[in-house]
Amino acid sequence: MSFVKGMLGGDNREEPEEEDETASGEDTSTSSDTGFFGSPMSSDSLDLVEKLDEVPQLHLQDADCSTISNFFGYWKNLINQEAKFQSQLNDLTKQLSIRDAEANKLKFQMEELQRDVFAKSAGMDRLESELNAAHKECDNIRQRIRHLEEELADYKSRNNQLTEELADKTELLNNYENETKNKIQELEGVITNLREKIETLESQLNELRDEKSRLEDRHKELIAERDEEKKRVAETLEQAIKQKQEIEQKWKVDFEKMRTINIVKEQQLLDDFEWKLREVQQTCRKKLDDKDKDVQEMLQGAYREAEKKMKEAEDIRKKLESLQTYESEVQQLRGKTEDQERAMQKLVDQHNQMKQAEESLVNETKKLKRMIELEKENLQHMQRLHHQEILDKERKLQQRLDEKRTEIAMYWEERLLHECARLKNELEQIHNEEKWMAMESVRKVKDEAFQKAQNEWEEKLRNCLKEVEALKKSLEEKDEHYREQLIKQQTDTDRDIIELRRLMDKIDMSHHDKYEKLVLEHDREIERINEEHESQLKELEEYWQNQVSSLRGNLVLVKEQMEKEAQQRVETLIQQHRNELEE
Repeated sequence: MSFVKGMLGGDNREEPEEEDETASGEDTSTSSDTGFFGSPMSSDSLDLVEKLDEVPQLHLQDADCSTISNFFGYWKNLINQEAKFQSQLNDLTKQLSIRDAEANKLKFQMEELQRDVFAKSAGMDRLESELNAAHKECDNIRQRIRHLEEELADYKSRNNQLTEELADKTELLNNYENETKNKIQELEGVITNLREKIETLESQLNELRDEKSRLEDRHKELIAERDEEKKRVAETLEQAIKQKQEIEQKWKVDFEKMRTINIVKEQQLLDDFEWKLREVQQTCRKKLDDKDKDVQEMLQGAYREAEKKMKEAEDIRKKLESLQTYESEVQQLRGKTEDQERAMQKLVDQHNQMKQAEESLVNETKKLKRMIELEKENLQHMQRLHHQEILDKERKLQQRLDEKRTEIAMYWEERLLHECARLKNELEQIHNEEKWMAMESVRKVKDEAFQKAQNEWEEKLRNCLKEVEALKKSLEEKDEHYREQLIKQQTDTDRDIIELRRLMDKIDMSHHDKYEKLVLEHDREIERINEEHESQLKELEEYWQNQVSSLRGNLVLVKEQMEKEAQQRVETLIQQHRNELEE
């Protein structure tokens, strides 16, 4: 500018030089602040202006002044544009680094989400196992309480029955004792009458001996009948045991069917759970793919912006090539003076430096393209690794699910077998104890009654023998006195003997009837016990079926609830991740 003004007017030379120096200083400051090649370019322009100020005044045409001023203005614009381009390249590199950091952050967040999903799935499995164990413990405790309550009720009812039976038997024994006492009194009256009848008593003794032998025969027959009765009871017990075995076999077959059905249903539940888990994984994969596509689109947008900047740089380079037409005019000016030639040589050097800067910019753009391609390859490699990790984790999860499935099936099978064996042993033990107690109680009662009756008859026989011996002595003394009354009392004695035989037959028949009643009661008791046992077995089967159905329903509800909670948590995490991405 000072050169142009010097050519136009030489009086005001010093002031424009100061203005040009300040302007050049401002240009250097701006270029040094903003551009990459700004500081050397501004110093060369300052030297050029100083040397142009030293050139003497020349009176040129107005067209030459305007072209030179336009050239310097265009030169300054090129320097400013170069600084702008450099600042834009720096901004692009910063944006690329920020985008890389965001991509890494997204990858880490996805890994954390996958870890959370796996941890929560493991927590769900653990909570399901804990819930199942708690339900099983509660069911076992309830079953034990119910079993104990039923046993208490059974024992109370049996105790009441035994007390009632004892009361009935005591009443029967009291009645029997009263009857025997009455009969003894009658016998005593008869004996007092028989004391008066000597000859009839001897015949009565013979008859009593015959009666004794007959009673002994009857006793042997009763013992034989009792043995036969025991054999019958043993046969009925064997039949009951066979029926019990048949019932147990039927129960085992039903249990095996129920176990197979439960295993199939558990397999279906596990398959449903795996299918839902795969759906969740597929949704996560789709979201990851969408995020990867977004990142790739952002990278492609940055790559397009860089290509646009490269095109603008090429346009600027073409414009610089068009500036070569102005070099002829500069060479004409250089031929005028050596100083002008030196200045133009410096301009050529500066032009070469601009070309070098342009080449360096082209190299930088190529480097940026290579870096973008490397980043693309790295992203693809990371995607492949991420996909491989997902496949490995899915395979491990499938293995874990298979292992857990087998463990659960084995655990349930062992638990059910153990519980069935325990219940079977308890039922057998209770049945044997009840049967033994019933048999022992009946046997004791019958043995006590038989022993008591036998002792009473033996005592009566001993008393009778003693009385007979005493009567023999008295009969020998009173033989003569009673001979006269024998004829009169013969008819009476015959009638009394017939009455006595009738009474003895009645006693024998009553004893036989009581024995048959006791046998019938014993058979009824055995049948009642068998019916109770069958009813208990049916109730237990119905109870277990209800428990299995309720447990199945609880399992389905718990799994649905846990799946809903897991789905809600995954949705909340996805929503949080989207909110973070939007922010």
